[in-house]
Amino acid sequence: MIKFFRKIRQKLLAENRFSKYLLYAIGEIVLVVIGILIALQINTWNENIKSLEQEKTYYCKIAEDLQVDIRNIDNSLVNIDERLESTERFLKNLLKVQNDKAVILEDFLTAYRHHKFIPTKAAITDITSSGKLEKLRNQILKKRILSHYTAQDNTTDIIDINYNALVQKLFAVEKFADFGFQEIPQYQNLFDAELQGLLSSIQWQQNTDGQLFIKTKDILIFNMIIAEREKDLLKAIKVDAKGLNDLLVKNCN
Repeated sequence: MIKFFRKIRQKLLAENRFSKYLLYAIGEIVLVVIGILIALQINTWNENIKSLEQEKTYYCKIAEDLQVDIRNIDNSLVNIDERLESTERFLKNLLKVQNDKAVILEDFLTAYRHHKFIPTKAAITDITSSGKLEKLRNQILKKRILSHYTAQDNTTDIIDINYNALVQKLFAVEKFADFGFQEIPQYQNLFDAELQGLLSSIQWQQNTDGQLFIKTKDILIFNMIIAEREKDLLKAIKVDAKGLNDLLVKNCN
């Protein structure tokens, strides 16, 4: 093709047809420019396709993280229901004033065992930390994603603050031996018979005016309140996660 155009130029020059040569040269330049523009357009088109595919990949990865979050929230909600059930039974048995302390201690661990919800944020962390947030060109969906993770962070902060307050109240009891921590079924194997006999233990559960009884009652009530609060917060995040997941799945397919 290049040889063909070269022969035409040489022929026009040999025939001293300068005006036609000039028109031909201009036409050739126009063709070259058009070729460059077409090449640039194709390159831009290819880049847009790559960018679109990358954007879809990010949406899919975020959706996968959200699906893990939803399952983890479900596990946490099951744990909260177990905590509430044990705490309610613990409180009822306490208020009935038991002669046998073991009746109330049976529910001690399950009343306070906390299955913490830990969000899965691998995708959004990778996108934000690597400066690829601008790859999400759907502004409405991007805003929705960022809003979800902001709400999620606020939720986990509130849950942590409330649970830490519970732990502080729990360990403020201080008189572990008098309370009977060594008599809790799950801990009994740590203390042999001799050590059990040497450790002091009182029947505080029979003294409704005693500090141990009053503090334990108050902690149990507080435990039920923050457990229910945690449950409501997680349910709200789950609903938001499911809605966002549906949007992302539509945009990543």
